[in-house]
Amino acid sequence: MQNKKIVISGSPGAGKTSVVMELYAKGHTVFNEYSRTIIEEGKAMGTANAFLSDPFAFSERLFLGRKEQFEHASSLSMKTKDPYVFFDRGLHDIFAYLDALGKANALWKESVTAFSYDLIFLLDPWESIYKKDAQRMETFEEAQQYFPYIKRIYEEDHQVVIVPKISVSKRVKFILHYLEDWNE
Repeated sequence: MQNKKIVISGSPGAGKTSVVMELYAKGHTVFNEYSRTIIEEGKAMGTANAFLSDPFAFSERLFLGRKEQFEHASSLSMKTKDPYVFFDRGLHDIFAYLDALGKANALWKESVTAFSYDLIFLLDPWESIYKKDAQRMETFEEAQQYFPYIKRIYEEDHQVVIVPKISVSKRVKFILHYLEDWNE
């Protein structure tokens, strides 16, 4: 038996990373958002927005990193008390972002849908908590445009749960409570 792979995804700036960090602080196994590493490397080389500069090269690197995370999660020993592994975004997000730019194709879709997660928690765009940072350069309006694409790709073959717009600690409680009921 393997750990359950749980994705926390949604619109940029919706609070995903804060939720994942809180899960980690509570002792859960997490895999952080891999794209931030690629964005920082691009900036160090003089590229302001690595994704928009070359969406396919960025997506390929992101795919390899997230695939490695997925495979690593599959190799972890099963924990009976806490059988969950949480991901700050999953492989399917790659297709969603390319789709939002009009650059998705069947090969990308086939590549990401070859991987399956056990459950997806999505966080809606939330303007009152949205903040730009060194890796998040889009406006709130631009960020929220990705959400329907993310939601659509995951809903094709995953169970999706929308996380309410409440504090980080309450979001984590919501997720953990949902998992308790779901796992029974």
